[in-house]
Amino acid sequence: MINIANDTKKQGFRSKMLLQVHDELVFDARKDELVEFTEFVVDKMEHAVQIAVPLEVDTGTGENWLQAH
Repeated sequence: MINIANDTKKQGFRSKMLLQVHDELVFDARKDELVEFTEFVVDKMEHAVQIAVPLEVDTGTGENWLQAH
C-alpha cells in the first residue's frame, strides 16, 4: 500500500488511494487515467513480494464501491 501511494505520485497520476477495507484497496481513479492506473496498481500488487505461488489481483470499477463489485 505504501509503495502504491508513493509511486502513484512519482508516476504523475492524479488518481489516489482512499482506503483499505479488509483485503481490498479503494481508489478514487480519474476516468482519463482508469486503464493505465488499473494496470499500474495490479502490477504493484502482483509483484509486492516474491513467493512460490503467484499473487492474483481482481479489479472492479464503478461510480461507488457497490458497483465496483
